[in-house]
Amino acid sequence: MYSQDITVVPYNGSLLAANLLSSQQTLVLNGFGSEQTGTLQDNDGTLSDFDDGLSTFNGQPVNYIGSGTVTPGVDVLGLTVPLGASVPVVVFEVGGQIYFHYPEGEPNLLGAVALVVDIEPVGYEVFTPICFAAGTRILTDAGERPIEDIRAGDVVVDWFGQAHGVLWSGARKLRLPQNMDFDKWFPVRIRKNALKPGVPHRDTWLSQQHRLYLSGLEARLITGEEDCLASAKSLLNDATISLDRTVTEISYHHLLCARHVVLVANGMPAESLFLPQDDDVPENLDLKQEIVGLFPFLADGMELCTAEARGSEAAVIGSLLQRNCA
Repeated sequence: MYSQDITVVPYNGSLLAANLLSSQQTLVLNGFGSEQTGTLQDNDGTLSDFDDGLSTFNGQPVNYIGSGTVTPGVDVLGLTVPLGASVPVVVFEVGGQIYFHYPEGEPNLLGAVALVVDIEPVGYEVFTPICFAAGTRILTDAGERPIEDIRAGDVVVDWFGQAHGVLWSGARKLRLPQNMDFDKWFPVRIRKNALKPGVPHRDTWLSQQHRLYLSGLEARLITGEEDCLASAKSLLNDATISLDRTVTEISYHHLLCARHVVLVANGMPAESLFLPQDDDVPENLDLKQEIVGLFPFLADGMELCTAEARGSEAAVIGSLLQRNCA
């Protein structure tokens, strides 16, 4: 069960849940209450109609309504028109109360008089675990094996040649809407030879927040350190490392070891599942409740295997890595 503290805004206006799905709606700002925080729990990280009565918010069953975008509405000669940047929104109902959750931050309401809401009954990934796509070959003590075949008790071999037992493996399958508003769903494609010749030795797909281990000239030149971690998304260069929006369905898999390690995935160094310490909780992932129930010694979380590059540093490294693929 995934668990995350999220910020929501209650909607107290006159429209019922079904009305919110009937084409574009304009909701005046005085129909919304004050921002509040609560705990959302979901079994697979993607909130949808399939989760009705199963997912909970502050311990109460969720009735999923839909997801889409909201755009600030401004007054122009007595008419409310959408003007400004649209932001993603997830809308659900709990105990008769409708809530709006903005996964990427609230809209800019400066000068706005309303929100123009455009949502559909489409699921939304509210948590973004660190995952490899099915088919990724992980180095083990028996050679490379597809990640979907690796189970608890198997042994993986890290980038430095050290062996680690797998404590836990997880998997899930996602259908990906072909809609630009849902870019966070799409995997990052790391092309063959993107990091250097033979690394990776085949095209590799990762979730956007999955971090790669970088060392060598690029890392030293930009960060001043011998090595660093950088999320796949932060390295995008639209050539050798890019979002793959052609994918319509993907199976994601992750592996947990007793500590944070650098796995070898298709010949490329990439992290194992990381459990944060209590004061270092990532925005979209908290598996600790489930994992700690199985492995109490992980209650204090983990330390990163090495430092993470800043976003601006990773972006420069990504541009330096841009090259033709063999």
